[in-house]
Amino acid sequence: MAKILIAGCGDLGSGVATELVAQGHSVIGIRRTLSDFPAGVEGITGDLAEMSDDRLPDDVDVVFLIMTPNGRTESAYRRAYFDTAQTLIRHYKDVAKPPKVFFVSSTSVYGQSQGEWVDETTPAQPTSATAKVLLETEQSLAAVFSSISVRCSGIYGSGRYRLLETVLSEKEWGANSWTNRIHRDDVVTALVLLANCALSEKNVPAHVIVTDQTPVSMWEVKLWLATCLGAKVAVSSGEGFVPTSGKRLQGQFLLSQGWRLQYPSYVAGYHGLLEEFRALRK
Repeated sequence: MAKILIAGCGDLGSGVATELVAQGHSVIGIRRTLSDFPAGVEGITGDLAEMSDDRLPDDVDVVFLIMTPNGRTESAYRRAYFDTAQTLIRHYKDVAKPPKVFFVSSTSVYGQSQGEWVDETTPAQPTSATAKVLLETEQSLAAVFSSISVRCSGIYGSGRYRLLETVLSEKEWGANSWTNRIHRDDVVTALVLLANCALSEKNVPAHVIVTDQTPVSMWEVKLWLATCLGAKVAVSSGEGFVPTSGKRLQGQFLLSQGWRLQYPSYVAGYHGLLEEFRALRK
């Protein structure tokens, strides 16, 4: 049985915590607000960026850093990611056996945007200020720990209605581009698999991509959703249907370890979300 800290026990973190508790591990979760944690999880409520050392557990085997910024600005990302990482570094850098650290990052660190294929051997070349903060956080953790950057593509799933609301608003779709997605439940199984790899001392690459392996045109996704929702197809430009921007993602490590997607495409993944969304609108 291992001792595992989940720093950021929100939606994703709670899913991971529940699975790890079921496997018999001792799990501690931290969340910034509220005090409800999954059954079997020792909960700590507070802002990790400001947390004192005496509130953090000692001698953990694995740490997950799974944060959500309060906005899409550089300062919000720095607060959510880089500053919380510094708290972990300060507390665990000098322990006798430093933990294996998994940082849930984003494929936005790959700034390629001409339809290139990107995989786990592709160098990160962030172009946005927020993506640069993510890479800086990855690098700061890697300088101290045996850490893995878990780079997720666009996460969707229960309660995540932004794209549905955008399509339903019938606002102009804008230019077409490639998009890459991953269902929240598949992210959870990926993270649990990575934890088990670490605990069994398997070699894991420094960067792991988590995506559904099915890059798709954003217009295709919106067209399918618009049809399902009875919304207007909001395309007025004369551009072709083939995307001219974005990137196409593939991740091989998880597949090599037996990971199987529950939702291998947006069509499989959005059916349940659409049902949930329609029920809320009744």
